[in-house]
Amino acid sequence: MIIHTSVSSEGFEGILYPGNGSKKKVVIVMSGSNGGMRITQNEAMFYHDNGIPALALALFKTKQTSSDLVSVPVEYVEKAIIYLKSLGYEKIGIDGTSKGSEMALLAGTMFPEITCVIARVPTYFISEGLSGKGKNRGPSGTSCWSYGGRDIPYAPYKTRIINIFKILKHEKELKLLTINSDKDITPETIIPVEKINGPILLISSKHDEVWPSYESACIIEEKLSESSFGFKHKHISYENMSHAAITKVSWGIKMVFKSERKYPKECVADRVQMKKELISWVNDIW
Repeated sequence: MIIHTSVSSEGFEGILYPGNGSKKKVVIVMSGSNGGMRITQNEAMFYHDNGIPALALALFKTKQTSSDLVSVPVEYVEKAIIYLKSLGYEKIGIDGTSKGSEMALLAGTMFPEITCVIARVPTYFISEGLSGKGKNRGPSGTSCWSYGGRDIPYAPYKTRIINIFKILKHEKELKLLTINSDKDITPETIIPVEKINGPILLISSKHDEVWPSYESACIIEEKLSESSFGFKHKHISYENMSHAAITKVSWGIKMVFKSERKYPKECVADRVQMKKELISWVNDIW
């Protein structure tokens, strides 16, 4: 049975898909700066369709959450863990894509109940939040994430106005790589991934034009190796797939990323392989 939760009653907004009905494992799923629940639900349903219980967790841009990616409470994940434990789930994993990877990695360092982390097109540090729409969209002056009512330390944008429409018109794709690479990253903004209590799967793209996920994943891998991390960790990088490291791609994704248009067959092949890796990681490694 599919279960809907709410911020007012359970402390977070989510949709729980039962998979094969087993209570041995469940994966909390989150998408990125797109917000809302459409992509999050699709990715949770991917696990569900493969027999794995999954909770689609809303972060922002829904009726029950903030309209912007601003100081989103990490408590959403904390409350989800408590709820899933109350239902009898034995092991809890987390899978985040893009900005969701920040939350996934961060939550993994904060809550030892999370014993598996999957970070798709990740970043290794916490960034400034985003607010506004269209030509008025830009950095919020706050962190993306908060805990206990306080912002998590973040690396601010140097570019203060991000006109998505102008970028799409000029670049013919959502090219934010320069904007997202030009930040002053300080030690307190770096996610302490070595504290995570379980195996970590990193998925990146060498055709990522939104931010340098390949480089970030390499930095995370190096940090895990240097710290003698006690669990298995793996970095898989795809040659053609865009920043949209998701299992179900709409026509809109193809419109905003050149690599999806230039290498359609190769991107399909990348996603077929990614799906296998995700299921194998959850079923066999975790």
